[in-house]
Amino acid sequence: GCSQRRGSEERRRTRGPSQVHAAMKRIHSLLASPCFLMISAAAISTSTRRNAQQQLNTNKYPDGPERSLSRQRRIFLAGLVSSLPLPLSANAVERAVGSAEAKCREEGNCLQTLDLDGAVGWNWGAKDRCDSTDPRCGANGVLNDSPPAGQPVPDKQGLQITDVVSLEIQIGTGSNADTQILKIGLYGESTPTLVGEMKELCANGIVTSSDLLLGAPVRLGVGGQMTYIRPEQRVDFGVPSQRIAYAKAMRQTKAPEEFVPQKRPDGKFDACKNEKTSRPHNVAGLLSVPKGGIGFGSSSIPVKDDDAYSSCFQITASSSSDADKEERKVIGQLIDSKSMELLARLSSIPTRKALPMQSGGSPLIKTVVNDCVVESVSDLLESK
Repeated sequence: GCSQRRGSEERRRTRGPSQVHAAMKRIHSLLASPCFLMISAAAISTSTRRNAQQQLNTNKYPDGPERSLSRQRRIFLAGLVSSLPLPLSANAVERAVGSAEAKCREEGNCLQTLDLDGAVGWNWGAKDRCDSTDPRCGANGVLNDSPPAGQPVPDKQGLQITDVVSLEIQIGTGSNADTQILKIGLYGESTPTLVGEMKELCANGIVTSSDLLLGAPVRLGVGGQMTYIRPEQRVDFGVPSQRIAYAKAMRQTKAPEEFVPQKRPDGKFDACKNEKTSRPHNVAGLLSVPKGGIGFGSSSIPVKDDDAYSSCFQITASSSSDADKEERKVIGQLIDSKSMELLARLSSIPTRKALPMQSGGSPLIKTVVNDCVVESVSDLLESK
C-alpha cells in the first residue's frame, strides 16, 4: 500500500502543465454540468447534513455541526475529483479565495487536506466577505468606499403614468433594519391589463379561487420579498410561499393543512400575452413582468400553486437585452432619484450562490416588502 501511494505521488509530481490545465478544464466542466448540480445538491442537502448531525449527537465532532458539515462536503467533493482520470497536483491551483483557501494554496496541500474550496476556488464560508448589512458592501463581497450611486431616472418617452405604487422595503432585520420607499409609476394606458394585475397584487390581492374560506388573496405587502438578484442587472420580487405568507398574517407557526393557495390567473393569460411591451428594457429603473403576466414567472417545474407568485415582477438595474429575449413586458418605471439610489443598493446586495459561476442568487440579507400602496395620478393631483 505504501509503495502504491509513493508511486501515485511520483506520478502526480511528474505531470506537465498542459496535463494539469486539461484536468482543471475537466473539473470546471464537471462542476458546471446540470448533472453535477443535481447530484451534489441532493447529496449535500440530505445525506451530508443528516450524517453531520448524527456525528455531532454522538460527540464524534466536538467542534460543532458547521465544521462537521464542511468536512463531509469536502470528502464528498474529493471523491468526485479523485474519480477523474487525471488527478490534480495541489500546485496546479489557479485561484483561491478566503484565508483558509489562501493558506492551503501557499502550503501547496489543498487536495491533500481535502480543502476543495481552495483547490477549485470556491468560497463556502465567506469569512472574508464584508458585512452584508453595510450599504457599502458590494455584490462581490468587497467593501466599497461609498454606497452605489443611483442611475438617472428613466425618461418616460411620451408614455403616460396613470398610477403610482409605493413599496415599503425593509433591508435586514431587528435594530439594524433599514426601511425605504420605492416609488413606481405605471403605464396604465399602454398596458392596461398587465397594470391592472400589478394594482391587484399591490392593493387587495390577486384571487383566482371562488372560495376564500380555505385560502387568501396573494398580496405583495403580505409575504412579499426580493427573491432573486442578478447583480447590477435585475432584481426580482414576489411571494415565495403563500402558505408561509398566510401563517405570518395570521400569526401562526404554519398554515392549516386545508389551506388552498391561489392558482395562476389562467383566464387572463391570453390577454396578457397579447399585450405588447411599452418599451424595450434599455435603461435602469424599468418595471418588467413575465410575458404571460403576473403568476407566470415561477421557475419551478412543474409549477406549484404555493410558489406560483414567487417571481411577480422585476426591476432593471441596467439595460437588459436578455429580458427582451425572454419577451418580458415593461409596464412602468421608477419615478424619483431616491428610488434609483435604493435600486442601486438592492442590486448590489451580496447573494447566496451554490457555485461561483452562477450569475445571481437570493439576497444574503433578508429584504422584504412591508407594505404596498397604489394611488392614481388623478387622485394625487387632486390632493395637491
